[in-house]
Amino acid sequence: MRRVVLTKDEMEQLTSIQKNGKTSLERNRSMCLLVSNQGYSISKVAKLMNIDRMTIVRLLDAWQGAEADKRFSILYREEGQGAKSKLEPVRDKIPKLLEKNNRSTRLVLDELEKEYGVKVCKITLQNFLKGTGI
Repeated sequence: MRRVVLTKDEMEQLTSIQKNGKTSLERNRSMCLLVSNQGYSISKVAKLMNIDRMTIVRLLDAWQGAEADKRFSILYREEGQGAKSKLEPVRDKIPKLLEKNNRSTRLVLDELEKEYGVKVCKITLQNFLKGTGI
């Protein structure tokens, strides 16, 4: 049975993160470490937290492999994770296309695909326009 052994200070910090963390990811990861410290097996932690067993293994490996002063950084999501916007490379061209096509998203989508090879759906374009304030 493999588990994490935490110091009293680490337990206090993890408990604080588990209660007050900004994202559910931070709270769940800290809870997994706390439960593992209590002596539960990886399979039991996975069942309790409703997380895949291999995810728990990777979390424990990352925690044990990290230097003591950098351990808490594994609880947070890294910058740059997630899907990148397909429209970001043509961001400067979109206002001109909207003006040229009388703010018709359908025509803008057609032109984006033909001229720039960017294929997105109408809702994606609308969300991008809302998010960027164009």
